[in-house]
Amino acid sequence: MSRKLGMVLIAVCLSAALLISGCGPSSKTSAQYNLGLTLTPEQTARYKATTEVIKDFRFDQPNLGKLREEQTKTLIVMGFTQQVQNVDADGSATVKVTINDLAVDIINKNEPKFAFNSANEKDKSSPLAKLLGQQYTIQITPAGRAKLLDAAAALAAVTNGYEKTLAEGLLDPKAVEERHQIQALPKETAVGLSVNTAWSQVLPSPPGLLAPKTYKKVYTLSQVDNNIATVNMVASESTEQADGAAASGGMGMFAKMFDNEDAYTGTMKLDTSTGQVLLSEETLVSSYVAQEMPENADPAKGPDTLTMRFTNRVHLEKLD
Repeated sequence: MSRKLGMVLIAVCLSAALLISGCGPSSKTSAQYNLGLTLTPEQTARYKATTEVIKDFRFDQPNLGKLREEQTKTLIVMGFTQQVQNVDADGSATVKVTINDLAVDIINKNEPKFAFNSANEKDKSSPLAKLLGQQYTIQITPAGRAKLLDAAAALAAVTNGYEKTLAEGLLDPKAVEERHQIQALPKETAVGLSVNTAWSQVLPSPPGLLAPKTYKKVYTLSQVDNNIATVNMVASESTEQADGAAASGGMGMFAKMFDNEDAYTGTMKLDTSTGQVLLSEETLVSSYVAQEMPENADPAKGPDTLTMRFTNRVHLEKLD
């Protein structure tokens, strides 16, 4: 074999090796996606929305053999059908929401305070059952922001008792916004996003946190599989100023006596082919722990431990 032919053969082999190993140049570009809602007139969908707030209290005194545990909880599950009435030029939609089913479970310091489930026969005569079939109107933007427009008829359906107060809470503008908004959607540019693109927003902590604070939520488009985009969220405490930040309250200065640990995560799944959200959920678990060894206590039994935990969960799931 001539020297010239040998050099050509080596060059061909090197080129083949580069292509096989993926080290060679590639003309393939990253796919880009639109993560905005696409709502069209007469479009109908059924959803189930869950909001849950839990406050756990645990005081363990091992040297005295005492343990005190309490839980306060509010759980609301609403099934509804939403129908798009019209869509503005900017993509914002006016949507009629019909309440299909409802469950409410309220516990105050381990004591059941109120329970209602529209699926139970015994609850069909409850004043709260009058909300079934009632409608209210909201506006939803392509960026997932929700706003209550009208709930007068639904509010008028429940006229007295504790159930009236509950109905007013369920249809309060803030409660409606929380039920229907999609936090994970980019609030600015939702077009031309690729996998691993990240965006963030700074928001105040949910009401009820032991020591109100501000969180920075970082959302990442983690994958797109068969047109289903998955966005994951991780949040951490932030010193940045947030609009509508909660006023100081909770434990105030006493919060510094506790070790605090937060776990704030979320997931959204969106069908990029239809522009509809299939799943949206965010959960904050904030724990406060304080320990003290009593005087003349047995070290082997451990210190007194006070644990207070706050859980806030918002879950929206498309049924069909």
